[in-house]
Amino acid sequence: MKHTWRWFGPDDPISLSDVRQAGSTGVVTALHHLPNGCVWPLNEIMERKAIIEAAGLEWTVAESIPIHEDIKTHAHGWETLADAWAESAINLANAGIKTICYNFMPVLD
Repeated sequence: MKHTWRWFGPDDPISLSDVRQAGSTGVVTALHHLPNGCVWPLNEIMERKAIIEAAGLEWTVAESIPIHEDIKTHAHGWETLADAWAESAINLANAGIKTICYNFMPVLD
């Protein structure tokens, strides 16, 4: 079992140093600055991962790649958004992040 902590990225008032001091070895995070429906580029994933690793932690879980509302409602263009979600998942896997936690409910992530 790994002790992980939810971290909301560089703008989170809780620093990675604080997370480490609390005894965590890993971080659960996402690319919150990217809008729903876009691909999480591998270079952005790797940049975030490098920040986390520089603090002596590991990015173990993505929380979460938001599922665009148009996917949930099968609105026009949902397939393109689903493809973007899948590409983001592949990019996370290519960066060594194998777990994605997500919520599939209306209106909320």
